[in-house]
Amino acid sequence: MRYVFLPGTLCDERVWLPVWKQLSLSARAYVPLQWANSLEEMLALTSDRTDPDGKNHLIGYSMGAYIAALWALTYPDKVASLTLMGYAPTGLSERELKRRKTLLEQLKGGKVDITAKAYLANMMLPEHSDDILPILTDMASDLGTATLRAHVQSTTPRKDLTAKLGQLNCPVNLIAARQDAVATFPAMQTAHQQINGARLLPVEDSGHMMMLEQPASVAALLNELLA
Repeated sequence: MRYVFLPGTLCDERVWLPVWKQLSLSARAYVPLQWANSLEEMLALTSDRTDPDGKNHLIGYSMGAYIAALWALTYPDKVASLTLMGYAPTGLSERELKRRKTLLEQLKGGKVDITAKAYLANMMLPEHSDDILPILTDMASDLGTATLRAHVQSTTPRKDLTAKLGQLNCPVNLIAARQDAVATFPAMQTAHQQINGARLLPVEDSGHMMMLEQPASVAALLNELLA
């Protein structure tokens, strides 16, 4: 049995560290999606970190949750549970598709400062920014615009996976932050309603970066779900 964690866009291990410190899990693995340049590479990295001979608990955050969902649907017999955090598997809206297209054009033209507070502001609640922003800025600076471009290109567009996820023969858990501006709570509620048998677990007083904003709450939920 292995517990496999996947990060979000322009994130690395640092996004999980506060939660890992409070988890009582053995056989933990991390999928370094920051190394990937394509969707195929993301799925291959996931396969490389999972237990080939046993079951895996997949815990994905944001973009990493999308990859975890795709991997679970590809290898359902290898999945003990699927936990999707800050990701609504209902597909991308036309508005989000247009935003991503604009972002890719701006990145290509070097017109985006991915370390700027204005760019990162919607990822967390304002009252948490003093603590969280330095971590996000460091990750963005270290990983760079090439990683962001690869992540966005590799995971756009995204199909609605809710019907297929409801057919998985394992628990499907959705962890949603109440004030998430990226994967909004209403969107997570809609996904929950469309995935047969899924559980929806809220995180209070948090934006999208719930593992950094409320690590104790997230760890408590994961300890309960994965025990």
